[in-house]
Amino acid sequence: MYEDYIKPQENSSHFGCKHVTITDGDTAVTFTSEEGLSFNASEYTQEELASKRHNYDLVKSPSNILCVDYKMAGVGSNACGPALAEKYRLPLPKFSAEFHMKIGKKK
Repeated sequence: MYEDYIKPQENSSHFGCKHVTITDGDTAVTFTSEEGLSFNASEYTQEELASKRHNYDLVKSPSNILCVDYKMAGVGSNACGPALAEKYRLPLPKFSAEFHMKIGKKK
């Protein structure tokens, strides 16, 4: 799900999903959330993406990386443009979320 951006920290994120399942063909891992969740799958760790300045410097991980998040805040801080609209903000400093994770043999 990688997109070839110069700084792709959160690229290919899917937001508003109720579930995501990944499998190696034998075992499946499923995350579910009634409130919805955000996820992305990558060949690169978050540390690898954050540490490199150019996409051609990226080194693929020997494992697939799945990031599952409650929500993601929109981009914007009013530092060099408009303030972030309320609907794209997270209620900081506290919020709670619930996920369910199931690991089992693929059926």
